[in-house]
Amino acid sequence: MEELVRKAKKGDENAFNELIVLTQKEMYLIAKTKLKNEDDMADAIQETILACYKNLRKLRDNKLFKTWLIKILINECNKIYKKRKKQNVSYEEKEIEKYFIVEENAFENVNFDSLIRNLNEEEKLILTLYYYSGYSTKEISQILKINESTIRSKISRSKNKLKNQYEGGYHE
Repeated sequence: MEELVRKAKKGDENAFNELIVLTQKEMYLIAKTKLKNEDDMADAIQETILACYKNLRKLRDNKLFKTWLIKILINECNKIYKKRKKQNVSYEEKEIEKYFIVEENAFENVNFDSLIRNLNEEEKLILTLYYYSGYSTKEISQILKINESTIRSKISRSKNKLKNQYEGGYHE
C-alpha cells in the first residue's frame, strides 16, 4: 500500500483509485457504524475521498495512509450526523440488506452487524475498527483521540455485553 501512496502523491490517478478500491469496503463499514442512512454514508465516503485526494501530499508518513483516511471519514460522518441532528431528521435505521460477518472470531456464524446493533455508537465503531479492520488499540486511540487504556476497557466491556447477549439467547 505504501508504494501506491507514494505513486498517488506524485499524481498517479490509477494508484489513487486503487487505494480507494482497497479501502472502500472498510470505509463503508465504518460509515455504517456512525450513520444509519445509506445516502449519508455515501456522502461521507465521497467527501472523504475528495478530502483525501486534495490533501494526500500533506500526508507525511505513507504507512499511516489508512489511519489518516479513517480519521477523515469519521470527521465527515460526525459533520453529517450533527447536520442531520440540527435538522431534526429522524435517524431511524433503514433495512439494510448488506451485512458483514467478522471472520475468524468467536461469533463466526452470527451476523456481526445484527449482533452489535444494541451497542452504542462508540462501542460499535471501536469493535468494527478492532475486529473487522484489524486496527490495534494504539491506532484506534490515535484515530478517535481516546486514551489507549480506555479503548482496551471499552473493547472488554463491549465483548462482555456481546457475550451476555449471545449466551442469553440472541438469535437473528
